Amino acid sequence: MPMTPTGPTSQARRRAGAPVEHRDIAANRYHDRRLGAEMVNIVVGGCVVSDDPNVIITTTLGSCVAACLFDPVAAIGGMNHFLLPEQGNDRLSIASRYGSAAMEQLINRLLSVTGRRDRLRAKIFGGASVNAASGRSANIGQRNVEFVMEYLATEGIPTISWDVGGTAPRAVRFFPTSGRTQRRLIGEETVRDIARSEASFMERLRTTEIEGDIELF
Repeated sequence: MPMTPTGPTSQARRRAGAPVEHRDIAANRYHDRRLGAEMVNIVVGGCVVSDDPNVIITTTLGSCVAACLFDPVAAIGGMNHFLLPEQGNDRLSIASRYGSAAMEQLINRLLSVTGRRDRLRAKIFGGASVNAASGRSANIGQRNVEFVMEYLATEGIPTISWDVGGTAPRAVRFFPTSGRTQRRLIGEETVRDIARSEASFMERLRTTEIEGDIELF
């Protein structure tokens, strides 16, 4: 959902050289002395937008997908991290509404600053098969990837690079003002923890009603 500005407008703050403030969702901030940057780590359900060149947005992905969107002219970008719920007998409405809400939230936060959908570019990560032993959840990573690719194509937002699928979790860094990304595959020792975290999130989704225009978490 677009943010309601408080205090100086986004445009005024940008003209003054001050970074535009955006409320983090499901994120943890800390300073990394080695990199000399403010790290913003998001988890499943998370969304962060920044135009601060000192910020690096990070996440760890299993079956989940992270969409990294940025405007190279305005030097602003953001990342989300979402996991579609199991479809069960409801093959479209719940999964589609949840994924759409996650993507709309990120896009709308960027547009609230730039107003230029035509300049947005996307990079996609995740969608690994880390729940292969979970029955009907076995193809959830593939479904996440198919959903986000189709969504971006429908919205007319070019996907300029992607690193998806496989069986290994990924650690991702995103530099929102430049659109630069870094990816590292994570060893098997973390697969069980990631799968457990995703299963726990999936269980919460089963008891959470997802409706139209919502803000997650």
